Amino acid sequence: MSEKKPIRYLSLAAKAGRIITGLEDCEDAVKRRRKSGLLVLASDAGGNTGKHGEELTQRPGVRLMRIEYTKSELAAAVGRGSPVAIALVTDEGLAAAFAAAAANGTEQEECQ
Repeated sequence: MSEKKPIRYLSLAAKAGRIITGLEDCEDAVKRRRKSGLLVLASDAGGNTGKHGEELTQRPGVRLMRIEYTKSELAAAVGRGSPVAIALVTDEGLAAAFAAAAANGTEQEECQ
């Protein structure tokens, strides 16, 4: 993807405190705190992370979107120093805006 506009929505979500990063924290948010939203999976995320992400979509209101951004690009967008393979965007408006912008710029795979 040549244009970085879609990833700006993830930056906004991070600044607003509406994003959770890392597999353990995402699982905790969905399973124990009953959060919902859009799970964003980096293109170079490991198979185990993807498998767990897909399992989380069995919970109400949780969707998974595989993106072409790498773990490093995702980390930079959300202000983390270490790579981020998976993140949960809990703000539905920002999640929808990101998904729409990403779909307009490149082919993405969204699982329900």
